[in-house]
Amino acid sequence: MKKRCFRVGAIAVAAGVLLGGCQAGDESGQAGDESGPMGVPIRFTEEAAERGIADIGLDGAGVAFNDYDGDGDPDIYITNNDSGTLGHEFRNRLWENDGNGYFTDVAEARGATNEGGLGRGITFGDYDLDGDDDMIVANMQSGARGGYDPPVTLYRNRLAETGVPDFEDVTADSWLIREGVYEDESNGGITATSGGVGFGDYDGDGWLDIVWRAADYEVDHALFRNDGAGEFEDTTESAGVLLLKSLKEANSQGSPGWFDFDYDGDLDLLAPNEGGPNTLFMNEGNGEFTDITRSRQPPSGWAFLNPGNANGVCLGDVDNDGDIDAYLPNADQANRLIRNDYAETGQAGFTDITFASGSGDEGGARGCTMGDYDNDGWLDIYVSNGGPSNVLINDIVVDMPSFVQFYIAFKPANNALLRNNGDGTFTDVTAGSGAEGYSIGAGVASGDVNGDGFTDIVGTARTFYNRGEMLSDPQRNFLWLNQGNDNHWIKVRLEGQRLNARIRVVSGDLVQWREIFSSTGYNSVDDPAPIFGLGARDGVDRVDVCWADGRSQTVLDPPLDQELLVSAAALEPPGASSQTSDAQTSSTACAPAMSRNGAQGVDALNSAPPTPAARMIPTEPNTLSKPITAPRSRGGAS
Repeated sequence: MKKRCFRVGAIAVAAGVLLGGCQAGDESGQAGDESGPMGVPIRFTEEAAERGIADIGLDGAGVAFNDYDGDGDPDIYITNNDSGTLGHEFRNRLWENDGNGYFTDVAEARGATNEGGLGRGITFGDYDLDGDDDMIVANMQSGARGGYDPPVTLYRNRLAETGVPDFEDVTADSWLIREGVYEDESNGGITATSGGVGFGDYDGDGWLDIVWRAADYEVDHALFRNDGAGEFEDTTESAGVLLLKSLKEANSQGSPGWFDFDYDGDLDLLAPNEGGPNTLFMNEGNGEFTDITRSRQPPSGWAFLNPGNANGVCLGDVDNDGDIDAYLPNADQANRLIRNDYAETGQAGFTDITFASGSGDEGGARGCTMGDYDNDGWLDIYVSNGGPSNVLINDIVVDMPSFVQFYIAFKPANNALLRNNGDGTFTDVTAGSGAEGYSIGAGVASGDVNGDGFTDIVGTARTFYNRGEMLSDPQRNFLWLNQGNDNHWIKVRLEGQRLNARIRVVSGDLVQWREIFSSTGYNSVDDPAPIFGLGARDGVDRVDVCWADGRSQTVLDPPLDQELLVSAAALEPPGASSQTSDAQTSSTACAPAMSRNGAQGVDALNSAPPTPAARMIPTEPNTLSKPITAPRSRGGAS
C-alpha cells in the first residue's frame, strides 16, 4: 500500500560539533538486506496539466527548482527557448508553489520574465550574500527574429531587503561583460548565444563567481570573479580556463560542473563540450586553473576525453563512497558515467564505467538529473531524450578523429529511468514507470514538489520548425509525480551559503553523501533540499553538514520522514577562531585529504557529542496557501 508522508515538522540546528568528520569516503555506504535495491517499483504519474505548469506550446529549455520566496517549498523557473511562433510571449515562466505542489505563473508580477529573450541557461545563488537566492538567465540570440536581444541577465532577489521576493535586473550595474568584447559593452552584458551558466566560489573568498558557457563553436566560455561589491571581473584568461587555446572549437549548450574533485578545499571546473573533448580544469588554489584532461597520471581527467556532444553534466555520489561522480548526457554516443576514484586511491583520477555499469542509454540524450526515486539509499538517474539523433556505431571510450567514426542515422531516443542497483550497476526501468516521456525533451530537474518525501521530476520539451513548418507536435512541460512507497526518508534543507555544501547521512551501515550544485544536466537546477532514502531502516544515526567555507555541524538521531532544517546563522564566521567549540569546528574539519582506507577521522566522527540546540519548528502539512515572508533564518555572510 502506498504511503504518503506529509511534512509535519522541521528541526532548526543552531550549533553542532563535528571533529574530523567530513572525510570523503571514510565509510562506505552499503545497502545491506534491509531494503534490497530491487525491492519496490518506481512509479510516477504525469500531472503537469492538473498542477498548472503544462504550458502547452512552450518551447522550454532549462528548468530550475528554487524556494525563491523563502516559504519552505520549491518553486520552479523555466526558460523559454523560442515559442513566439505558437502565440506565446517571448518570456520565461516563474511557477510559484502553493505548498501542495500546485503552481501559478508569477514571472511578470515578480519582474522575472526575461522579456524578449530566448532563455536557455539558468542558475540560482546568493551572489550578494544578503540571505536570499538571486538568479542568472543565459540567453540565446534571436537571429532572424529581430528586435532587442537581452544579454545574459543577472536578477537580484529583494526578499531579504524588502520582505517581498521581487527580482531586480542589475545586469548593467554588475559589469558582467567579457573583456574586450564590444557587443557586450554596448548591450550592457554578455551578448552571444549562451549555453549553461553556474555559480561557484572558485577563489574561496566567500563570494559566488560565475562561469558562462557559449553555445557557439568559435566563441570561448568566460569566467567572472565576484569582487564582493556587486560587480564582476572577467578572469577567463588570467585564471587559465580558455578553451580555444587547446581545442579547435568549443561549444556547450548544457551546464558546467563546479565541484572539488580532489578534495583540497577549492572548486574545480568540468566544462562539457559538444563535438570536442570535455575539459577538466583543476584549481591550483591561487586563482589559477590547470587543464588536466589529457594527463594519464593523477591528477588526471583522461576519462573525460571522449567526445560525444555532451549536453552538460550531472554530478552525484552514485556509489556511496563519499566522492562525487559524473554522468554526461551525449547526443550521439552512449551517455558516460565517470567514477571518481579518490575514495579508493586517495588520488585525483577518474574511470569510465559506462559499459560495466549498464548506464549508457545511447542515443539522443539532452538532459539528465539524479535523485533517489525509490528512497532505497542509492542515487538513480533520469535522462531526457532530445529527439531522433545520429548514433555512433563504434562507440569506444577514447578520443578518435571524426573520419573513423561511423554513425547510424535517426535512432529513436526515449527518456530513460536508470535504477541504481547498489552494486555498481544500473537497470533501465523506464517501461511502466509512468515517466517514459515520449517527446523531444530538453531540461530535467528533480525535487519534491508536494512535500511528501519522494523525489519528483519536472522536464521541458521542444517544438521544432523548419521555415515556419512545424516538424513536431506542440510540446509542453512535464511533471512526473512520484507515487512513493513504504521506504523511510529524511530531507535536509540548508540556510546559509549552501552551494557546494556537503551533507552526510548515516543510518547503520548505509552512508550517503550529497552536495548542493548550482546546475545540472541541460541548463537545469535540482532542488537544493535533497531527500535521503533510508529503505526499511528505522532511524538516522547522524546528519553531518560541511559548509563550503570549512565549517561544519552535526545533528544526532533526527526523526524519520521529516525535513531537517540546518542553519549556519549561529556559527562564527570562517576563520574567526581556530579552536573548536560547541558552536563550530576548525576550518579543516571539512577538508578531506585521505582515502577510504585511511585511519583518521572515523573515531572522531562517531564520538561527536549530541547537538545541544535543536528545536522543532511546526509547519502546516496540508495548507493550501502559504504567506510570502522573509526566510526564517538566514546565514548572511556565512
